[in-house]
Amino acid sequence: MDMEVGIHANMVDQTTAELARAMRPLLKALEERLRGEYGGQMEHLWIDLELLKSFTRPDGKPCHPFRLQKRVSGRARMGLPAIPDRFNVGHFSVLPDFALLASLPEEQAIPYVLNLIHETSALLLDKQKKLGGFDAVKFRARFLEECAALGYALAGETTAEA
Repeated sequence: MDMEVGIHANMVDQTTAELARAMRPLLKALEERLRGEYGGQMEHLWIDLELLKSFTRPDGKPCHPFRLQKRVSGRARMGLPAIPDRFNVGHFSVLPDFALLASLPEEQAIPYVLNLIHETSALLLDKQKKLGGFDAVKFRARFLEECAALGYALAGETTAEA
């Protein structure tokens, strides 16, 4: 079964709204191109680009580190009709350096953000076994390939040494 990918830049403020608007078609294209078989139990992978400085924790890390929500039973509760099962969803957030982002023109900010997404996706390498054999190396390699196909050649590594 193909894993669905969602990459969202919907948490913005006045300083980042224009960049998010410019990136939405690119992120949508990446979502479609990254859909595929990667093994493991994850059926959806959601990546949230947090372009809202107020979402930053005091330690400067994203609000949502990686987590996996496992399939929820569709049992009926309190006499209500059964709810269909939900998918196994992996989710993590990506947080840019806001000072750097503000200093970059759009044509440099987009590759910076794409590189940051790729760098942050390295956390999936450590989770491969817990995700039932999810192939994070393959996912990260495809991310780089698809970015290049869309005109953004990134300087990322795809191995566990990255």
